[in-house]
Amino acid sequence: MIVRQLPNLITLARLVLAVGVFALMSHALQLEPGSAALRMTLQGAFWLWLVAVLSDTLDGWLARKHGWVSAFGRIADPVVDKVLTLGTLAYLTAGDAPGRILYARPDDLMQVVMPVWALVALLTREFLVTALRGYVESRGLAFPAERSGKLKLLLQSVFIGVAIGAASGVSAHLHLGWLEDIVRHPWSLAGIFWAMIALTVFSGGSYCLRAMQMLRGAGGSSAQR
Repeated sequence: MIVRQLPNLITLARLVLAVGVFALMSHALQLEPGSAALRMTLQGAFWLWLVAVLSDTLDGWLARKHGWVSAFGRIADPVVDKVLTLGTLAYLTAGDAPGRILYARPDDLMQVVMPVWALVALLTREFLVTALRGYVESRGLAFPAERSGKLKLLLQSVFIGVAIGAASGVSAHLHLGWLEDIVRHPWSLAGIFWAMIALTVFSGGSYCLRAMQMLRGAGGSSAQR
């Protein structure tokens, strides 16, 4: 039945939304910093990105509630999540326009929202965990996601939302100027950034340790047989 494919259709729609976010972020790179056009473009990117993130919760809830879990969904859902999250973070490294927030001090070094080395660290973690999962599961062992990995994704989403939301002025647009003042403070975004990096390193290390323990145990079991 077509209704059973609803979670998968939502996942595919999230991929389309991700492309829309990337198109708007790419256009923002060509606009003059501080211009009204830039803020409107980033507001569009923010709302598309927010809908995409919320859709991830919706398709997971539908799949679990109604038992509409499929092999395609188990593979496609985390892939699309990584495309959306890492792709948006990549655009935050690409130039001054979407990648910097005007804090209280315009010359503050903490204006750099997403340094390239941080993106490399996040990509390395994802490739490493994906390779480990593939190898462990090829040995006939289950290698499910850990809670730290899910929390890492949540922090990445919060970081992206704060970065683009503050740069676009969306909080002021919603008459939440007090919130914009908070997120524009250098220490606010810096705190979220370093928490995201720390959790990325921790979760990557945790996956590596668990994979080593599982493979060692599997090797011992094979030797006993």
